[in-house]
Amino acid sequence: MADREWILLNPGPANTTATVRAALVMPDLCHREPEYFDMMRRCRAEVTRLAGCGDDWTTVLFTGSGTAAVEAAICSAVPHDRAVLVVDNGVYGDRMLRIASAHGIMAHAIRSNHFTAARADDVEAALAARADVSHVALVHHETTTGLLNPVAEIARVVDRLGRRMIVDAMSSLFGEPLDVAQQPLDFVTASANKCLQGVPGISFVLARRTALDALRGRSPRSVYLDLYSHFTTQEQDNTPFTPAVQVLHAMEQALAELAQEGVKHRVARYAENARVLRDGLGRLGFELLGAPEARSNILTTFRLPTGVAYDALHDALKRRGYIIYAGQGDLRTYAFRVANMGTLTPDDMTGVVQAFASALAELGVPARG
Repeated sequence: MADREWILLNPGPANTTATVRAALVMPDLCHREPEYFDMMRRCRAEVTRLAGCGDDWTTVLFTGSGTAAVEAAICSAVPHDRAVLVVDNGVYGDRMLRIASAHGIMAHAIRSNHFTAARADDVEAALAARADVSHVALVHHETTTGLLNPVAEIARVVDRLGRRMIVDAMSSLFGEPLDVAQQPLDFVTASANKCLQGVPGISFVLARRTALDALRGRSPRSVYLDLYSHFTTQEQDNTPFTPAVQVLHAMEQALAELAQEGVKHRVARYAENARVLRDGLGRLGFELLGAPEARSNILTTFRLPTGVAYDALHDALKRRGYIIYAGQGDLRTYAFRVANMGTLTPDDMTGVVQAFASALAELGVPARG
């Protein structure tokens, strides 16, 4: 287990560099000392800068998985007398609804199947019918299927109707083009272990400072996940709870490597990874699911070959050093997912295609190419 190097084709945690992993091995550091607060300040500023935001935005860090940041944004942003409108076309849209329910927040949903991108017209109609909605919550990249929702189109409608937005960009920030600072986005969530190429344990909320200021004096729904308390303490070079010190150090290294590669170049590398993967598996006879115009450049859903169960395909590829990902829910019975984020290159994706060809031969499935 421990010493084998896997090629991770799951949508995070992703493959990292040796230098990011090495950053975890650092001298022990108390989280109440200036050295930690200097690191925290640098990470917050660099996330904000690399996301393309100005001084009117900031980054609030959380120790926790990506869902911690999403939950913090939803439970903190929506006023006690207002509702949230959730676009639900995947597992993570549904999770937003469950978060709202857990905190007693009134929620309305726009639902569609897991392969259909959200429509701005549907959002407009829902907002016109529901004056109680203060925020629209939307997942940019639904890794349920690799679906990319049109944030910019929906944002224009939401802005025109005078509401605000919470965007889950967990698996798209720094991997897909996204104008974080566009109106009416107030809160954008992500984590270190996706396209940033860090390790799991840190998530964050990119936030408009005016939206954070509006939370002052509001009764919190959560102790640990209160966005405003984390913001105010971090602004004062402090932290309300014990953070993941070593993980943040690795995140700082990942940020430095992202700055060196350049966000545009990373986005382009992921897109080329996706092209090599899709062309190659297409030649082997795999069917791509979902409309081409709605697919991200980070994850692809493929139909399982006739007569091949997911577990058999997964295990055949794992024996070759590659980790694919099952479909979620009913999708598992007929589909699987392959992500191409992390440190992977187009040459690596050529190796992925070759591994699939070998796995198919082992399983007795004739390949077309």
